[in-house]
Amino acid sequence: MTDHHFYKQITNDLEELPLIAEAIELFAEQADWSAVIVMQLNLVIEELIVNTINYGYTNGRTGQIQISINTNSQCILLEITDDGDAFNPLDKALPDTTLEIEDRPIGGLGIFLVKNYMDTYTYTYSEGQNCLKLSKQL
Repeated sequence: MTDHHFYKQITNDLEELPLIAEAIELFAEQADWSAVIVMQLNLVIEELIVNTINYGYTNGRTGQIQISINTNSQCILLEITDDGDAFNPLDKALPDTTLEIEDRPIGGLGIFLVKNYMDTYTYTYSEGQNCLKLSKQL
């Protein structure tokens, strides 16, 4: 398998999420990913972008979010960068999955899934940019 590269820039608008999911699915076909990998990556990207929009742009201003994917036969490298307020979604407390569903508070499961679907994940904030870097072994 050859290396594949994906890049998309969007505004911080939730209505752009379906466009990203569709673009990822087309890219995944070219990269020859399984349906499970596509589902996991789309969920991870959606969760992280929703968190970015909801918590990184509290003043309602328009911003830019970049999604970059580099992949080869062994690994997927995902990078999401934005110009929102400093916000590390990886710092959110993970939910207590031992509780019964009806006893669990709403929220928090998305980051739990991000951490379970991806092998590595880091966050940095530098020069007005949030940057999440994640990887998944194939």
